[in-house]
Order: sequence, then structure tokens, then C-alpha cells
Amino acid sequence: MRLTIRDRLAFPGITVSSVVFFIAFLFLHGSEILYAIDPQIIADDFCNPGGVLQIIIPGDNLSGISLSLDNSRKESLSRTEGFRWTDSSGNSVSVALLGIPSTITPGRYTLVLNADQGRADWHLEKTVTISEIVFREQIINLDDRMNNLYVDDSERKKSEARRLWAILTDFDKTAVFQTGIFQPPLEKGVHTAEFGDRRRYHRPDGSESASVHFGLDLWSEPGTPVKASGRGRIVLAAERLLTGNTVIIEHLPGVYTLYYHMDSLEVGEGQMVKQGDTIGTLGSTGFATGAHLHWELRVGATPVDPSPFLSRPLLDTNRIMGRME
Repeated sequence: MRLTIRDRLAFPGITVSSVVFFIAFLFLHGSEILYAIDPQIIADDFCNPGGVLQIIIPGDNLSGISLSLDNSRKESLSRTEGFRWTDSSGNSVSVALLGIPSTITPGRYTLVLNADQGRADWHLEKTVTISEIVFREQIINLDDRMNNLYVDDSERKKSEARRLWAILTDFDKTAVFQTGIFQPPLEKGVHTAEFGDRRRYHRPDGSESASVHFGLDLWSEPGTPVKASGRGRIVLAAERLLTGNTVIIEHLPGVYTLYYHMDSLEVGEGQMVKQGDTIGTLGSTGFATGAHLHWELRVGATPVDPSPFLSRPLLDTNRIMGRME
């Protein structure tokens, strides 16, 4: 119904001033009326080091969603952004995947969410407890060639590291390609190193260095086809100093699988691949003691254990809808 000043005679309780007040009220508070659902954080209370926290953020018209895991000093140890997931019926909700560093100290942390909702700014917090896991130790003896690569301080090595970081920290909210279970990248791969291994390098001069292993090492015969673990877009296909022939696939916003030390590459940057497509062949290029594939998963640039996602979905859509009910 359209109300004019003449019509107020038929509505004795309505005056021009009350109409003006109502219009002003809608202008000032319209966003609060439209956004009937306030955002909230739905996530598990516990997570393991090297695990992935799946977060659901109900709320209408949300934008600029960012999440971080903060310690007691309000230092952010891991960050990610939210994106919109839509089911087959057209229902949608904001979700996020947050990687938990394998080096994190067990204890209580704060999951911090910031988001915009029209003219409203939201800051929400939730306590998350990180459990304790004991990772194994691994000793690797470096020969002269491996040691030279390890201590290399060339501009090429630095430039490649900068480009890698730029790729892993990119967040394309439209890149929703793979939500289901990953496929192993090798048909028959033997595990020779696990995610999170604490490595000690014995160097030729007798000194030692330490590092953390960010992926899984899988052995097979040289030349074995390496398969894409899931559908996605090739964002890197290049020969690198440390990782040799390398492929990186983008599966979800901020979620990437990495494939190192291959003998050959069979894909190019920008190409879309399906789960199971051949992307290269197994080799020993770069910083490698022998023929193997280093397979890695990054979530929000944080290395996480890819093994659980060989048996459970990368994005548990059934659980999302179950927790929304």
C-alpha cells in the first residue's frame, strides 16, 4: 500500500510526522531489521596440532570474514578467511577452514572472528583446546650436494620462496572446486616419512640442523605417474631449486596440495584438472635423497596433515547442514 498525505484521513492514527519518523527509523536501523540472524562461531572445541578446524558462520549478508587462532598474548598463530558454500538446493552459509600448526604448544587458545554485516562490525571469540601429539624424530645424513642446496643463499632461492608464499596466501573466494575425499597421489606409494616428523640433518662438517617435515613422503618406482588428489586449478607448475619439479593445485579458497621432486611435469599453470588426472611422474629432483614424492596440504598457508582427508571430506558438507539444523 502506498500512503499519501491525503490518505491520513482514512488512518487517523497516522500523521505526517509519524511517517517521517518511521522512514528515518528504517534508514538508520534497516540493516538490523534485515539481518535477523546474528553471526556466531560453530566449531569443535578440540583440535590436534596439524589438524584442520572446520568453522561454520551462520548470519545474513556477511562480508570481510576473517578468523585467527590467538594465544594468550593475542598473537595470531594461524589465519584464514571465510567463504560462501551453497548446497544443491541453493541454501548457503559462510564457512572457513583453519589450519593448526604442527609446532603449536598444547593448551587453550582463542578463535577470533571478525566480520562486517552492513554497517555492523562483529568481533566474536571462542575457546579452542589444542591436544598433544608426539611426533617422531628422523635423522637425515646430508651429502655435499644436499648440503649445498640446504645452505644456498642465492637470489633464485629467495625469489622462489617469495613466489611460493604469495601463492599460498592468496584467497580466491570463488575457488570452490573440491569438497570431497582426496585420492592418494600414487596408486601404490610406500610411506618413508610422515607429516610433522622432527628432522635432524647431519651435515658433512659434523654440525646438525633441525627442521619440521610439512608433508608425507611416498616412495615408488621412478617414472610412476603422479595423480591429482582432487579437482582444482594448477597455480604453479615449475622447476624449483629445493623442491625440484613442482605442482601446486588450488582446491578451495586458501586450500592447496603440493607435489615435489617429480621427474617431469605434465600440466601447465592455469589448467583445470580432475581428481586422478596425471600431473607428472615421480623422480628425485631438488633437495631429495632419492626417488620419492613429497605430498603436502596447506590450509591458509599453514601445513597440515593430509592423511585424514583420504577418508573424510575436505569440506564436511553433511556435517555443516547437520549443525545448521
